[in-house]
Amino acid sequence: MDRRDFLSLAAQVSAMMVLLRESVGLASANNLTQATQQTPTSTEAQPAPLPEPPSPQPISEAPFSEEWFQDMARTLAATPSNWPQVKLPEELRNLDYDGYRAVRFKKDSAIWAKDKVDTSLELFQAGYIFQDLVKVHLVEDGVAREFPYSSAMFEYGPKGKPPPENAPGGFSGFRIHGPINRPDVLDEYVVFQGASYFRSFASGQEYGISARGLAVNTAQMPGEEFPIFRSFWVVKPKKGDEFVIVYALLDSKSVTGAYKFTISHRTDTMMEIDCTLHPRLAMPYVGIAPLTSMFHSGPSDVTKYTDYRPQVFDSQGLQMWNGGGEHLWRPLINPERLQFSSFSDENPKGFGLITRDRNFNNYQDLQVRYDKRPSAWVEPLSDWGAGFVDLIELPTPTEYNDNIVAFWRPKEPLQPGQVYRYRYKLHWCWDAPLLRNFAFVSQTRISTPLAAGWHSFHLDFKGTENFNLCSENTDGCADKGKNVQLSASAGVIGQTYFQRNLVTGGHRLSFDFRTKGLEQADIRCVLNADGVQASEIWTYRWTA
Repeated sequence: MDRRDFLSLAAQVSAMMVLLRESVGLASANNLTQATQQTPTSTEAQPAPLPEPPSPQPISEAPFSEEWFQDMARTLAATPSNWPQVKLPEELRNLDYDGYRAVRFKKDSAIWAKDKVDTSLELFQAGYIFQDLVKVHLVEDGVAREFPYSSAMFEYGPKGKPPPENAPGGFSGFRIHGPINRPDVLDEYVVFQGASYFRSFASGQEYGISARGLAVNTAQMPGEEFPIFRSFWVVKPKKGDEFVIVYALLDSKSVTGAYKFTISHRTDTMMEIDCTLHPRLAMPYVGIAPLTSMFHSGPSDVTKYTDYRPQVFDSQGLQMWNGGGEHLWRPLINPERLQFSSFSDENPKGFGLITRDRNFNNYQDLQVRYDKRPSAWVEPLSDWGAGFVDLIELPTPTEYNDNIVAFWRPKEPLQPGQVYRYRYKLHWCWDAPLLRNFAFVSQTRISTPLAAGWHSFHLDFKGTENFNLCSENTDGCADKGKNVQLSASAGVIGQTYFQRNLVTGGHRLSFDFRTKGLEQADIRCVLNADGVQASEIWTYRWTA
């Protein structure tokens, strides 16, 4: 993990705590499926309390089962969150970035590295900005044993200083190693660290986008609540297993949660996630399967800076496959002020933060390979009922701050005394794992005004060769009105030009849009062929 990645992770844990609270409106793509009033389909009555509830503080060794794990989370929800706070010694608490980066788990202490299984674990020292202690348990043959902390497991670097003997300390998370690139080498490919954050990538990629267990009150008043994965139980895989199972207990003032991660890897890394939530309090604004990323600059946004790199982002756009079968693509921007967009839906088929451009020439950063950053795609495995895919875009002056958040928000508030279950697959991938039978937007470019008060948009569509679209090569398409449906919620669309792209294939749509005096507008475009929809729906938020 390089400096930019590490600072980005730090921003997720600390800078996100000061999210801007100003909202500039709510936008929905035209003709999206309208949500209907109903109780979430994943809700059921809460069972009666256990006669002898398990202790919130896991003991060092005990039998472990999924039933016990679920009962513990449910029982904890009946009491206020009250995890002990440990003040770390000065040597850990006051570490700076370089000092914390120098703290390493000793390779000869790696868990299971010598056990002839395709998984090993290394743990992170608590310190720097990661001062919440987590417990890590290893599960083997149905028995969970807490992995004991010792500062002797870590190397503290040439300038570092280990904490005093018997000083309070602990772990802040862990990372998983597996044969993701070569069958005989275990490389790091999953990290759990900081609140409920976790990260992964596909073969040949580097860390970028992150996921979270839960988002609570994001960009809402009076402020965001950050649940924490307090305890983990990692099941030791058997020889030949191509997956690893992690259980995580989530806790905050408002909710407890029981999470099961079944993590496997081929070219992509796939996590099958089973999430059961037990609210302590009413939760009107909850994000399920939240994704966190960064968009600093790119051709889809009108920028005001000078940089040798053509574009700088971890994710290029929000992609959605809604319950009505529509595919949507929303390019991301770095706004001047907080932007909040909400796409109404019922039982979504999938959504994610995706990067489509993998050409290094369009990034030109040798140190930070943005062309190799993972996409993340959420695939629900159960009916999620009525709700919204929410997209929050925050302004950021640098590439070190994660400023993009996307998640599923249930329409009805989560209520105490109820149980909510969400099952989904999270794909860490190069592109969304979909078989396309439609054209899609490969890039969105905006040019600064050539005429006062106007901007020009240029959309490149791939996959149009399979449809009967106008095919003029020089003067554009005289019958473009039959192929292009272009509209805006405000403003004026000027001259449009639709033609085949004889260089890269597909078609290009160019149009002028009058932006003078316009505060905000949602623009929408879709291609039709022979009266039938031939492309995904492109939607864009223009702001002054």
